[in-house]
Amino acid sequence: MEVRSGTRSIKGGVSEMAVVTRNAARGRTGARLRALSVVLVVAPLTVVCVALAIGLAADALYADRALPGVTVAGVDVGSLTRPALIDRLQSEVARPWSESMVTATYDGQIWRTTNGALGVRPDVVAAADAAMALGKTGSPVDRLGAWADALRGSATVPMALQAQGDAAPLDRWLATIAADVDRPAISGSLAVDSRGLVVTEPQVGRQLDRVAAAATMLAPQTLEDREIALSVRAVYPAVDPSGFDEALALARAATTPLTVTVEDRRVTEDPAGLSSLLVIDRLLARPGELAATPAGAIVPNARFRYTVTLDQTRVSEWVKALGVKLDRPAVSARYVVNKENTLSVISGVAGIRLEQDKMKALMLSELLRPVVAGSARELVAPSAADSTSFSTQQAQEWLPKLTRTSTYTTYFPVSKTRHANISTGASQFDGVVILPGQTFSFWSLLGPVTVERGYAYAGAIIENRSDENVIGGGLCQVSTTMFNAISTLGYEIVERHAHGYLIERYPMGLDAAVFDPGVDFKWKNDTATPVFVWSWVSDTSVTFDVWGLPTGRTVTFTDPAQRNFVDVPADQPADPAFPKGYALRGRDVYRTRTVLEGGKVLHVDLFFSHYAPVWGGPAEEGQVGIVH
Repeated sequence: MEVRSGTRSIKGGVSEMAVVTRNAARGRTGARLRALSVVLVVAPLTVVCVALAIGLAADALYADRALPGVTVAGVDVGSLTRPALIDRLQSEVARPWSESMVTATYDGQIWRTTNGALGVRPDVVAAADAAMALGKTGSPVDRLGAWADALRGSATVPMALQAQGDAAPLDRWLATIAADVDRPAISGSLAVDSRGLVVTEPQVGRQLDRVAAAATMLAPQTLEDREIALSVRAVYPAVDPSGFDEALALARAATTPLTVTVEDRRVTEDPAGLSSLLVIDRLLARPGELAATPAGAIVPNARFRYTVTLDQTRVSEWVKALGVKLDRPAVSARYVVNKENTLSVISGVAGIRLEQDKMKALMLSELLRPVVAGSARELVAPSAADSTSFSTQQAQEWLPKLTRTSTYTTYFPVSKTRHANISTGASQFDGVVILPGQTFSFWSLLGPVTVERGYAYAGAIIENRSDENVIGGGLCQVSTTMFNAISTLGYEIVERHAHGYLIERYPMGLDAAVFDPGVDFKWKNDTATPVFVWSWVSDTSVTFDVWGLPTGRTVTFTDPAQRNFVDVPADQPADPAFPKGYALRGRDVYRTRTVLEGGKVLHVDLFFSHYAPVWGGPAEEGQVGIVH
């Protein structure tokens, strides 16, 4: 085969033919490439030109109409002019919308109304404008995208809502709902007063989220009847249940009616009394101490919590008072003397006493423990036996050894009330045994001086003057008589006081006044054997006998030394216990008692008495005044 190269022919060899053939192939390939390049450039340009032509034609064709396939709130408005689009939306959206029911719900409560009643209507004009503008604004790419959506039937325009006129109808409906839903927050409070616990239990409030509710009303997902779940926010007080409930449970546990028993004795305490033992504090809560609040809750700037503890000092005082009620002190054996001066024994009684330290520990551990609602708390108090200081057996052993070792009598004017006080007071000491080393105290053994115990109002010396209206007036005669009976035996005199003025029926300088508080008569049994006293009271006298073993002591008293006499001032008020014209000068009196035992001095006591002047007032005319 022969192929011309364009300048000369070549005959023959294969190698020449191959070269020619190769050159021919190259020519054909280049031609094809040039044709393909033209196609690749021209085709897109053609498409673009066609698209632009179509776009220009579409813009012209739909300049006053919505794109085909466009919907507003589910209503097809494609290819409609603006007036036709508005008419369709009015008929198919606005009027049905106004009649649609709106149902709001919260926690089982239901509120119903219509869109029309709320004054909320579709914004038809705004929706029409948005539908007409779809695919006609923006960049060419945006416009082409809108056309593509329209042709696929997925071009949708939302329907906005607006309040008709103003938002008053919607606001009023939400206010009606809020009146049913809203609940104020109540801060918990825990305190104690004279009635007991004062409790205000906390309450977490709630508040309708009106902004969220209104936004939901104005953003419907459907034009048909709709149901709206209301958003309600929790409103937390400064003290909410997480900072209150535990403290309240402790306080109520501690104030549960309490019964404490020891053997056959029972003491009850009511909630008011128990509440006095509590310490209640309101503290600023630190992070993490209280339960977390839910999302969206309205929370105060500061949250607080209550704590309840027991006041240990008050518990101690309460236990001490409990001991007074529950203790049954042991009663020592004592003696009785009959008119024939024969002794007999009254048996002692074993007692029981509250172990106060253990009782306090029990209270601190048990009071804050909860009990079954409506029931009382019962505690068995820890106690121990209280033994007698002088047993019945001891009394029986000493009985045949005891004799009357001393007696002393003083006298008083006839007086029913004075007799009542002297006889009642003296009887409190009858047969009470004072053991070796024990100290007798007039007031400790006498007990309360009350009308209920048989005492009456009678004369007594108060601030150096007679007062005829003192409960127990005359008890000083009991102490003075006992002092004179005891002092002659040589027992140690621990405390003795003189009267405010001289009482002439008592040995001068050897009286022993008592007054509560602060003025006592005390003596100590400083021998190795027991001793007791017994009284005898007549209408005008009181006698104290002392029973025991002879002390073997020698007792002497000096005569009274009177000094520093003071006359009654002329302007001194008269004392009602003295007659007119009778006066006692004031003076200082000294008496010394010396006690010998085995020839050695055991006690030397200086009994000093300072007596104030006293009188019954100036003598009447013709009367001779008496001054002692």
